[in-house]
Formats: sequence, structure tokens, C-alpha cells
Amino acid sequence: MSETGRKYTDYGYELLRKTLLPELLNGEHDAIMYWGGKLLARKTPLDNIDEIPPFFERAGWGKIEKQKEGKNQWKYELQLMNDEKKPAFSRHLEAGFLAGQFETLYKTAAEATLEKKRNGIKIHVYIDPFREH
Repeated sequence: MSETGRKYTDYGYELLRKTLLPELLNGEHDAIMYWGGKLLARKTPLDNIDEIPPFFERAGWGKIEKQKEGKNQWKYELQLMNDEKKPAFSRHLEAGFLAGQFETLYKTAAEATLEKKRNGIKIHVYIDPFREH
């Protein structure tokens, strides 16, 4: 079956993200998930930043939308899942993935930070054009 034809339940995904991984990774959960996201970005490089939203949808990470673009920083909004009133689990994996994609695409160091908002999560991506990746 093709990668796009697979369907997994949200419940199974949430079991991993909400329960298993935080338990296994303990206090290092957010940092490990962030670096794991960077690793995933290196293993699945995109051709340009316009491919980020479709990738997030395909990966089951939710709907992400670019809100603002500057010279060395971008702001994205990741919408919460329909049944979430507040984030049900850490989105550090997604932030790390964005940072990793920007490192690959711009060939420079990048970092992403999370900001929890009422109906979603803002992810700020910063690149350092003077520091090679």
C-alpha cells in the first residue's frame, strides 16, 4: 500500500505521543522529540518551504499555516486537533522538524520555538545566516 493510502487512527497516534513517549523519555522528552524532529527533517528533506503544510497533513501532524515571513524568521500556526481545547501532547517533534527543514533548505543553523495560543500553537523559526549548518 502506498504511503498516502495508509490510514491510522488518531487514538493509536495519541497513545504514542501522549502516553508512551513521555513515559519512556521522562524529563528529556521535549528535547529528544525536538532533536528527533530535526533528524526526521534530514531523512526526509523537502524541496522548498511550500511543501511543509502538505507534509504535516500526510504525517498526521495537523494543519500548519505560515503566518508571517521575515528576512531571518518565519511564524507558523499549527492548529489543534478538533477535540483539543489545549494541546494534548508536546509539539516539539514538529518544531524540530521545521528547524531541520530550514537548516537543510537555507544551509545554515536554525532554531524553532513554541508558543501556546488559545486555538493552536505558534512555531517561530529563526535562521542564523552567518552560521553554517
